[in-house]
Amino acid sequence: MNKQELELRVMNYFAENINLQKYWDIATDCARDICNLNFDQIISGGFDMPPPVEMKQNLADKVPYEFDASDFMQNGPVDFSELDESSVSEVMAKIESIYKKFHDAQTMVVARAACNMCDNLVNSVKKEIRQIKEKYLSKDRD
Repeated sequence: MNKQELELRVMNYFAENINLQKYWDIATDCARDICNLNFDQIISGGFDMPPPVEMKQNLADKVPYEFDASDFMQNGPVDFSELDESSVSEVMAKIESIYKKFHDAQTMVVARAACNMCDNLVNSVKKEIRQIKEKYLSKDRD
């Protein structure tokens, strides 16, 4: 199996086994935490959304690193039966390197999702504040 075919099979395997709900929950929790911590700045109009790279750094420890070499060898898409021990170690090192890149990319996706959710929450809060202001502080109030 050539390197490109190995990478494709491994990435497909990781993509097929991703837990989207877990990542969605991480992004949602992060967005809520940011909005809760910065609520005063949000309602005063002084909140600046953190860039996705900064969000990624904040999320890095929350996105689980779930590579398990023995599980991959048993259930993964690569046949190790014809490889000697040193070749298996070499291939597994490549596979783990691919997973690290995949994990890094997934962390960035979660960070962008958290930024989008945070932006939606901020806009919702601002809209609610405007409606409250209009209801209780407008001159047309009876």
